[in-house]
Amino acid sequence: MKKLISMLLVCVMALTMLAGCGSSDSSSSSDSAESSTQAADGSYTTITEGKLMVGTEIGYPPMEYFDEDGATPIGFDMELAQALADKMGLELELVDTAWDGIFAGVDTDKYDVIMSSVSYTDDRNENYLLSKTYVANAPVIVVPNDSDIADIMDLEGKSVAVQMETTADYLIQRYQSDEGLNTDLRQYEKVINAFDEIKAGRVDAVCTDSVVAAYYLGDEASNYKTVWEAPDKEPICMCFKKGNDALKDAMEAALDELKEDGTLGEIATKYFGSDITADLE
Repeated sequence: MKKLISMLLVCVMALTMLAGCGSSDSSSSSDSAESSTQAADGSYTTITEGKLMVGTEIGYPPMEYFDEDGATPIGFDMELAQALADKMGLELELVDTAWDGIFAGVDTDKYDVIMSSVSYTDDRNENYLLSKTYVANAPVIVVPNDSDIADIMDLEGKSVAVQMETTADYLIQRYQSDEGLNTDLRQYEKVINAFDEIKAGRVDAVCTDSVVAAYYLGDEASNYKTVWEAPDKEPICMCFKKGNDALKDAMEAALDELKEDGTLGEIATKYFGSDITADLE
C-alpha cells in the first residue's frame, strides 16, 4: 500500500513539473509578444507592443519643443508623429533624447524611428534608412540688420554660432577646410543657445535650418535678416535603423494618406504659416 501511495505521489509530482514547464513556455511566448508588435497584415513590427516609439530632441521650435507648461511636447514633428501613430492604430511614445546621441539610439533599439528635424544627407543615407522627405529645408545664415555680412564667405574674420553636430555645424566646418574660410565657429548644445548669443551681440551670425530661423528670432525678427541660403537643399525626413524597411514603408504609406487628406498641409500651415510640404514628391 505504501509503495502504491509512493508511486502515486511520484506521478503527481511529475505531472506538476510538466505543467510548470508548459506554463513557463507560455509565459515566455507572452513576454516575447510584448517585446514587439506586428501589423495586422504582418508587414512590420515595432519595439513595444501597440506603440510607436519616436526618438526626438524636444528643443528645436517650431519642429519639436515644449509648450508653455514646460512639459507638453508640441511642434510640427510632434503633431505629425501623433497623426502617423493614429493612422497606424498605434499609441505614440516620445523619447526625448540629446541630439549627440540620437542616431545611436535608433541603432540600439531605444526607439523605432527618429522624427527630429533630420535633414536628408548622402552620408546619413549610407548609414541609416531614411524615408521620403516631408518638409522643405536648407541651411541659412542669420545676421543683425546692420551687418555687412551678405554671403557665407563674408564670415571671414567673424564669429558664427551653430548647434553642435548638426548639418549647419558640418557646413561651416566644410567651408573652413575646403574653402579656407577663417571664421570663429562657436558650437552650442542647443540651437536656442546660438540665438541667445546673437541677440546678446556676442556672435556675428547664426547658421541653422531655414525652418527654425524665423521662429527663434520671435518678436525680434524685424531686427535680423537671412542673408544666405545653401545651394544644396536639405529637406527633412524620418530616420530608421538599417533593415527596418517594413516599418519605413508603413509609415510612408501613412504619410501619403495624411498628405492626400490634407492633414499634413494643415499641420505645416499651423507652424510655418504656409504649406512647405506641398512641393515635395
